[in-house]
Amino acid sequence: MNAALKKWVDRYQQLENRDRLALNGLGTFFGLLILYFVIWSPVNQYHEDSRAARDRELSLLQYMRKNEKQARASSKGVGPNATGKSLLTLVSRAAQRNGIKPDRLQPEGSEAVSIWFSRVAFDDLIGLLKQIELTDGIYVQQISIDREDQPGTVKTRVVLRS
Repeated sequence: MNAALKKWVDRYQQLENRDRLALNGLGTFFGLLILYFVIWSPVNQYHEDSRAARDRELSLLQYMRKNEKQARASSKGVGPNATGKSLLTLVSRAAQRNGIKPDRLQPEGSEAVSIWFSRVAFDDLIGLLKQIELTDGIYVQQISIDREDQPGTVKTRVVLRS
């Protein structure tokens, strides 16, 4: 045995039974504390964190499954390549169907178009934007709306992207 260890064992042997019992109890107590704080507590915390992460992921999965049909439906036919029609044509026809005449249509590259309206009913404009988003998958990238003198009418510039 190592000399230092032998020295401690000899000192332990010289203690009275009552002191040895107290030292054994204290050693057991500190051993249990070390076991708890070094092993049990970190393992338990990891388990709880994993359970919380699983619950978050399960919630996300349920949300995705719930909205899967809507997402798949909105991704079908999105963009000019999927329908074979240009974005400019889709927007122009949608405006005509809603009875709105744009003042100006201008392509912004192959995936965007700018539209200017003056004196258009706000409700009609919002209806048009909602319709082209739902039916054609075209969404508003940027919008600028100014109020006109006549109640309910606006002057606007909209940039739409497929």
